Amino acid sequence: MSCGEHKNILKTILSKLSFKKLFNETSIRDTIEELIEEDDSSEVQSIEKNEKEILGNVLNLSEIQVQDIMVPRVEIEALPMSTKIEDLVSKFVETKKSSIIMYHGTIDNAVGVVYLSDVANWFYLNKPFNVNLFLKEVLFVPPTMKSINLLFKMKETGIKLAIIVDEYGGVDGLVAFRDIIEEIIGDIQDVAELKNQKKKIIKSSDGSMVADAKSTFCEINKIGGVKIVPDDKSIDTIGGMISSITGRVPVRGELVICPKHNLEFEILDADPRRVKRVKIRMTS
Repeated sequence: MSCGEHKNILKTILSKLSFKKLFNETSIRDTIEELIEEDDSSEVQSIEKNEKEILGNVLNLSEIQVQDIMVPRVEIEALPMSTKIEDLVSKFVETKKSSIIMYHGTIDNAVGVVYLSDVANWFYLNKPFNVNLFLKEVLFVPPTMKSINLLFKMKETGIKLAIIVDEYGGVDGLVAFRDIIEEIIGDIQDVAELKNQKKKIIKSSDGSMVADAKSTFCEINKIGGVKIVPDDKSIDTIGGMISSITGRVPVRGELVICPKHNLEFEILDADPRRVKRVKIRMTS
């Protein structure tokens, strides 16, 4: 099923659940659980089989706090409101981000977000530069807010970015609408990313591999010729093994050494909950 089809299913689900939300959170959970547990042999199905996985992920959102999926403060791209257009454009180019938080004084006084698409449109306008022309509203939410509630809040307000603030008003991180959707339907990749990642595992001429963290040991062995036998037989993916070695979810850019197999894992992509992509190198 394509990402577009997943989004259509999700849109339908959210529309139905938004109505249910008028009652209470328990009724939402009960409704989802009933749909998931519906007998597949029944002649009349409320939802398709391939929709149940998405529903399960929606259900999980009611247990996940926004602090579990947020981009941490240190990784937020932000600029002061006094920034000139040249510096703003340079920041977009340098970071390859589609949005930048704007603030007064420090990031703890964040006032909104500027999107690259709006700045690009400015070049066609015959107007002096003023950052307020592009400034869009953001939500401010506590770190303990449930992700499902933030999803509904974004849907209701149309605001697609939330800044996570602590009890003292300090910025802890941010969550975009896309981050929540990825929790439901998996990583959302743009066309350029898809072209570069058609293969789950890519082997380089130097013998290293770039692999999806969900790659199994059988796939690693078949494509890369590296046989890995984890101590814990319940683990069958490279991401699971890396988290087992570290005892936590490693961060992007971290190197994880596995002396037993003479391997080094470089974390290419990860979020606070899981490793997503990894580079595998032999150490000897």
